[in-house]
Amino acid sequence: MDINYALIGMRIRAVRLKRGYTQELVSERADVSPPHYSKIESGRTKLSLPCLVRICNALEITPDEILMDSVDNSTPTLIKEVAAVFSGCTGDEIFHMLSVAQALKKSMQIRNHNKGAK
Repeated sequence: MDINYALIGMRIRAVRLKRGYTQELVSERADVSPPHYSKIESGRTKLSLPCLVRICNALEITPDEILMDSVDNSTPTLIKEVAAVFSGCTGDEIFHMLSVAQALKKSMQIRNHNKGAK
């Protein structure tokens, strides 16, 4: 199993920005040097489990929010994110967003099918 550290870093960064925290604040709260924390967010380095837990505590989140793409059975967490995106939308907005998602799914399935045929 390969762990996508770049994606983990992107999720950490997204949460940090959503909270309005600076890298310096999170690195200090997580007891991680600012340069190392920067490398974690950019996916240029791996992070240990204790480091991940400290960062999650600093960001006030659970590890599943960061690791959901690395875990095979992450569908329930992803469904919550989809619901959050659609929350507060008008019927028209939901219709358009769902249409885009359906078209993207179909395109991805065709692309994956064509890759398998080669």
